[in-house]
Order: sequence, then structure tokens, then C-alpha cells
Amino acid sequence: MKTADERGKPVLRFRGDGGFRILMISDFHGKPDYNPKLTWAIDLLVDYAKPDFVMLGGDQLVGITPEILKRYLADVTDPMNRRGIPWAHVFGNHDAEEPMTKEEQEPVYESFQLCLSDAGPAELSGVGNYCLPVYAKDGDGIAYSLYALDSHAEVRDYVAKFGLPADTRFVLPKHFSDGHPQATPMFDQVMWYYNHSKEAELANGRKVPALMFLHVPLLEFCLLYRNPEDVGFIGRKREGVACSEMNCGLFFACLERGDVRGIFAGHEHLCDFQGEYCGITLAYDGCVGYDMSAHDDMRGGRIIDIRDDGSMHTRQVRLWDLVGEACMRNPDFFEGGDKYYIRDLNT
Repeated sequence: MKTADERGKPVLRFRGDGGFRILMISDFHGKPDYNPKLTWAIDLLVDYAKPDFVMLGGDQLVGITPEILKRYLADVTDPMNRRGIPWAHVFGNHDAEEPMTKEEQEPVYESFQLCLSDAGPAELSGVGNYCLPVYAKDGDGIAYSLYALDSHAEVRDYVAKFGLPADTRFVLPKHFSDGHPQATPMFDQVMWYYNHSKEAELANGRKVPALMFLHVPLLEFCLLYRNPEDVGFIGRKREGVACSEMNCGLFFACLERGDVRGIFAGHEHLCDFQGEYCGITLAYDGCVGYDMSAHDDMRGGRIIDIRDDGSMHTRQVRLWDLVGEACMRNPDFFEGGDKYYIRDLNT
């Protein structure tokens, strides 16, 4: 059976019991002098979840050089690397900030042997649009697909992409979403997924069940908290859904293809809720970082269990539930201070 891909990287495969576990950890917001509790938290989550694969959900590091990025990634991925666990990433809105572009960062990520990320087709918008196959336990048939998409940064990306006036108003007073200026995957990325999904079905003689990972949530995430009983809402929402006001059609494409079981996002540090809309699970991965706005009782990661029969189950794991007050941050270490040190454990 296949053990490596064309790059010599390990391939993903269902275990002998037909299961496969993914741990998603997002929003590290690291910096050269990052809080050392970050690596402690990642190690704790990996040790608890015992995943077969780890997805980094964006906003990994702010303010970097190639040398700093290499050292930083070596630190934060050490819990996976020393356990031999493959991992990959999507870029977040802050990863695109200066001084390094995403195009310059991508090769640094890919230099790690266990990093399965790929820059993706050069003609597509963004960096890091790729699909990882999860092979069947007993052969080289693809039993699941894991799609990663670049969700870009803010609406200014549309101005550059479409040649619009710099003062174009995307968020109007009466808006669809919660009124934030974030971006979303572009239409060419939607078409790439759609066509890749069709090709996978043709090659495998059936639809291949799939998951999708991106940093910024889709517009449809707003429907979950507005209709909690209808979607089976669980989790916490302590801030607005900072998605794009523009609907790129990705959810509709997933619905039409009928292969995507779940769409997972990071971005919001104070949201970790999930729900099901039109048969697709939409879920936040609560943040894991210690160097930005976050409540100690929400910091954690998301476990996603898939099986080779196409089924999927997901749940959020909070560090507070694992170790209690040991996961708390010293308020003097972060400029947000007491605002993020004090929380209400009943909400």
C-alpha cells in the first residue's frame, strides 16, 4: 500500500478499526516572544486527543522573518513532530500581514517533513488551496477528502481582485451578516473545489465524503445562532460572526456536490459553537493562543472523528475541562489584561 506521496511526504490512512481522528487548533497569534503556555497547551491537546492528523486553522504567527518562522513552527509543531503525526495548515487573515507574504511563508511550512500543506494551483486566488486524500485502511482507494482553502483577509482584497474603487462599500447598514469587513474564498476557488470533487467522484466511482477547512467562517455560520433549535446549536458565542458580507457560493456548491460533511473555521476567539444546516455541520474551532483576546475557559481545540463509512462526529475540547485553572493566563503577560483574565464560567 502507498506510504508516501509524490513529494515523499506521508499519506493519511484510516486505522484498522475504520476510524480517523483530526485535531484542529487555531489562532495561535504567536510572536517572537510568544507566551510559552502556547506549546504547553498544544502538547496537552495532542496528548489528550491522540489524533491521526492535525490541522492548524490560521493566524499562526504575526511579525516574522523566515528564520523566526522556521524556529517558531519547529516549536509549535513539536508535539506532532516527535509523535510522528502529520499536520497541515490554512492561512488566516493576520498571516497575510507584513513583512512576509503567504507566498514566502508557504515553503517554510512545507520544509517540515510531516507538513502536508501545499501551495495549490498557482492560477487560483490565495495560497494553500489543496485537497488531502485519506486512504482506505486496506488499499489505495480514497475514503475521504480533506479540503483546505485560503479565506483571505478583508474586503480590501475584493477591491484589488475586481478593480473596484477603493471606497467601495461592502458592508451596508442593513447587512446579511454581523457586519464585519472580512473576506471569503473567491469564486475561482469555489469552482476549483467543485471540479475537484467531480473528478474525485469519477475516479473513485462514487462520491467521496469530504471535510472543508478555512480560517474565516462562511456567511451561513450566522444562521446557526439565529436559529439554535433548528440547527442543534451547541457551544458558546461571546462575539459576532466576523465573516464576509459577500456570499461566494461555497456552501451552495458543497450542497450541490453532496460530499462535504462539515465545514470548519477558526478566526473568532470567543466562539466555539456548532450546528447543522442542510445536512452540513458548520463548526468553529475555539482559539488556542495566549497572545491575543481569548477567555481562559474557552481556549482549546476541536476533535473531528471520521469513519471509512463516510460518517463524521465533532466536538470542542476546552483546556479548562482538562486541567482547570492551570490553563489560565497571567493577565500581566498580555496587553488585554483583566478584560480577558476574568470570565463568567456559566456562559
